[in-house]
Amino acid sequence: MIYDSKIETFLANDDIVSEPESFKTYSEIATGKALEPWPYISIDSIQKLRAELKQAKMMVLRLGSRPQTKGSFFSLVKARTCYSEFFFEDEKLFAALTPELFLPDVSIRSLFPFQLLPKVTETSVVNLALASGLLPHALGVEKSESLLIPATGQSVFTFEFRPREDQQVKLIHNQGQVEIDAVFVAKRDNKESLFIVEAKHGSNFDSLAKHKLLYPVLSLLPKIPASMPIIPVYLRSIKTETGIDFFIAECPAVNKDNQHILALDSLSPYRTHAYHLANY
Repeated sequence: MIYDSKIETFLANDDIVSEPESFKTYSEIATGKALEPWPYISIDSIQKLRAELKQAKMMVLRLGSRPQTKGSFFSLVKARTCYSEFFFEDEKLFAALTPELFLPDVSIRSLFPFQLLPKVTETSVVNLALASGLLPHALGVEKSESLLIPATGQSVFTFEFRPREDQQVKLIHNQGQVEIDAVFVAKRDNKESLFIVEAKHGSNFDSLAKHKLLYPVLSLLPKIPASMPIIPVYLRSIKTETGIDFFIAECPAVNKDNQHILALDSLSPYRTHAYHLANY
């Protein structure tokens, strides 16, 4: 298995976080050929985490690139107790919730296009959750005359973060690609707030790697006013026979004053909601 030698050295040295290195160089040494990095270092769910890393209670993190070096960099991080510390697990977050029927108070005209779509995508799910008022209701934002329109996109960003809360070691994500499913501004508690949403859609519960939400937060944090909090939100939607179930996990707000205490494994929801939108 590709990480066996790395894990052996890691454990022998009693390391917590490995030094970032080029996956291209590492794979050439480990396997004799340069492998495409994404199946090995771009992990968005527990299902995609390789067996040898699970057994060693480790997580792999992609860290962008480095000057004068080709290819993506990565680092291994040992969990305190279990690799699941680096994931949001749907069963633990949402299994005890029964989705409450949500009745939109917006016009049928504004939601009609969503009923025409033969297949629901993660982008359309976020748009539906916003247009119907479901997501604003769940997040407790103030009602507005204007429609909340999310921005979405991807770009390269540089930032640093701590992979473990109990360690002072910092990793640098340098000029690496970050995808942002949705970001929008709304007023809550009489304060303009930035909501960053990572959405996943399917037919069953699954999991989400925490860095998929943390990376967008840290990417946008330097660009916003110090007074504006960022609220990380994980949205899981599941298609049912009668419509769509929306499961929402909200993490504590992040701002420029408390970003230094934010660590990957400590990113944890403090509030969850579940709603059902019928006939979609």
